[in-house]
Parts: sequence; structure tokens; C-alpha cells
Amino acid sequence: MSLSPPLHTAFSRLYAGYARHRKPMHMAIPTLKHYLIRLQIEGSAHIAVGDQYASMSPGHLLMLHPGQSYDLRIGYKDPAKLEPLSKVHSFDYYFIINGPWLDAWWDEHQPASLSAHALDDRMLTLWREIMQEQRLQEMHMNDIVMHLTFALFQMFDRKLKQTSIENIDIRTTRIAHEMKQYIDRNLIESFTVNDVAESVELSASRAAHIFKAEFQQSIMDYAIDARIALACERIQHEYMSLEQIAELCGFQSYTYFHRTFKNRLGLSPRQFRDQRQLQGEIQ
Repeated sequence: MSLSPPLHTAFSRLYAGYARHRKPMHMAIPTLKHYLIRLQIEGSAHIAVGDQYASMSPGHLLMLHPGQSYDLRIGYKDPAKLEPLSKVHSFDYYFIINGPWLDAWWDEHQPASLSAHALDDRMLTLWREIMQEQRLQEMHMNDIVMHLTFALFQMFDRKLKQTSIENIDIRTTRIAHEMKQYIDRNLIESFTVNDVAESVELSASRAAHIFKAEFQQSIMDYAIDARIALACERIQHEYMSLEQIAELCGFQSYTYFHRTFKNRLGLSPRQFRDQRQLQGEIQ
């Protein structure tokens, strides 16, 4: 469709803004009067889709038309139960917009209510320019705002044509690596699969599935391998007892450390130390 309709008839309402949340928040609008477009930039949120709540993470684009309901919940482990998270962080850009041009665009594209995309610097720049221009003009719509908005919707069009599989792959890969980083940072601490899942705000079963698909091993298997690798490094280069090394590498008991080490490497921790010391003397 044309991106250059008469400017004075394109939109009857156009407001671009952003929101940052550090406390739990629940917003419910039974029936929207305007088109609402929201892009998750940082953190997370939940949005009602049908009779369930869908998780929104960076790159999720929400596009709703007049007449739809809007139920947004930020800062909850379980949005249905409103159980708050210990740490809340969410940052988003949004549009509240109406007008005949958008009616025609919507009829042509029929966008999904929720889609996932990699964040695009060009799109974010356009969105920021619209917000800035509106602030300079005291929220008035001028030709610059109109043309930037046409360009932004053309970018939406391109994004919506990307395959959902590609978008899902991008998101799940990022989540898997975020979980891996959490494990690496907390190797010497005691943690569970639930703790790892909570760090990316997923259920334990979903987190475990994503991690295994990406790294071909379970969350706890990876954690054990990483702890064993850390123990091997300390056995070779540090003058501590094996019991101290076991504790400092996140193992809850020396017995468990000894059994796990031998199962993974075929040597006991003491045999491994003796072998490395002998190799050092020969060299």
C-alpha cells in the first residue's frame, strides 16, 4: 500500500511513548478505543492472549486493534496468581494510534497480536525520533512525525514477513546462553533447575527443554561438568586439600565430589592430583 497519503487525513490520533517499570504493575482495559502497539525493549512482562498469559521478552511486538482487550502484567512469576518477582525490570516503547491510514494498513496486513523479533537498531532509532519530535512539538502531529511513522510501519511490515521459526530460534538461543551464564556465575553456590529457570523467568520444564536443545545436555549435567573442570584446575594449580576444593567448587560433600569426579574422569581426585604431579616432575 502507499506510504504517502494526505498527511492531514492519515491519523486522527498518534502518541508515541515509553515506560519503565521497577515495581509489579497490572493494567487491564476491557475494550481498546485505539490501536495499541508495544515493543518489549528490556526485561519481561506477561500479556493475556486468549485464556492464557504469554511471556514477553526483548523483541516481542504486541499489536492490538480497537475492540480488543488489553491485560498487561509486569513483575509476576505467575501472572494469573499475581505472585510478585523479587526483582522487577521492564522497559518498552509503545504507540497509541488511530486513523484511516492505519485502518487500511491493518486490513491489508492482519498482524498477529504477538510476534517475536530480534531488536532492530533502525526501528528503535525511528521510534525514538518520533518520540523526540513529539516532545519538541508539545505532542502535536507534524509532517516529520507523520513521515517517520509511515517509515516505521514499513519496517513493521518487513518484520512481520519474517518466519516465526527464525524469530523463535533467535529468542531461545539467547535464553539458553543466559541460563549458561547464570550457571557459570554461580558454580560455587548451591542452585536448582528452578533457580536457573527463574533467572530467565520460565517454568522449569520449559527452561530445561530449551537448554538441552541448545547444548545437548541437561542443566545439571552442564553444571556438574563445569564444576569438575573448575576442580581439575584447582587441583593442578592450588595447594588446598581435596575437601576444600570440593567445597569451593560447589559440591555439597566430599563423598559426592569423589564419586562424581571418578565417574566422569575415570580417576579419583587424589589419583588425578598424583598423576599431574608426576607429569610435572618428569617435565
